[in-house]
Amino acid sequence: MKRSHAVARAIAAAMIASTLLAGLANASGGGGHGGEKEKAKEEEGPSTTARSMDAPYLAVPVVRDGHLVNYLFVSLRIEIAPQVDLWRTRERAHFLRDALVRASHSNDLADPHNNNALNEALALQVYRAAAVQALGERAVGPIQIVATYSSQGSGI
Repeated sequence: MKRSHAVARAIAAAMIASTLLAGLANASGGGGHGGEKEKAKEEEGPSTTARSMDAPYLAVPVVRDGHLVNYLFVSLRIEIAPQVDLWRTRERAHFLRDALVRASHSNDLADPHNNNALNEALALQVYRAAAVQALGERAVGPIQIVATYSSQGSGI
C-alpha cells in the first residue's frame, strides 16, 4: 500500500513539475498573443514553426513491474494545418497540454528494453491521437519529438 502511494505522489509531483516548466517556458519564450504585425507575419511566412504549437517537458513515467523507476521528459512540436485558423487553435493550448499529459501517464511510452529511452514510434502515435482529441482532426499536421531527456541524467 505504501509503495502505491509513493508512486502516486511521484506521478503527481511530475505532473505539477511539467506544468510549471511549461508555464516557465511560455513566460520566457513570449508565448502570448503578439501584435497584428506578428500575427500577419506568422500567417504569411513560409516557416513551419510559425504554425506550430510546442509542448515542452512532458513527464513520461517509466514503470517496471509496478515500480516507478524513471521519468523521461519529452518535448514535442505539433504543426498546425494551414487551412485552420492558427489563433483559434492556439486558444485551445491548455486542452492540448492536458490531453498530452494524460496520454503520457496512461500509456507505457518507454522503450521496453531501456529505461532511459522513449519508444518514439508509439509515442508519436499516442501523442497524435491526443492532439487530434484536443484540437480536432483538421488542425493537426506533422508531430515531431524535439527532445527527450531522462531523469537519470542521460539526454537522448
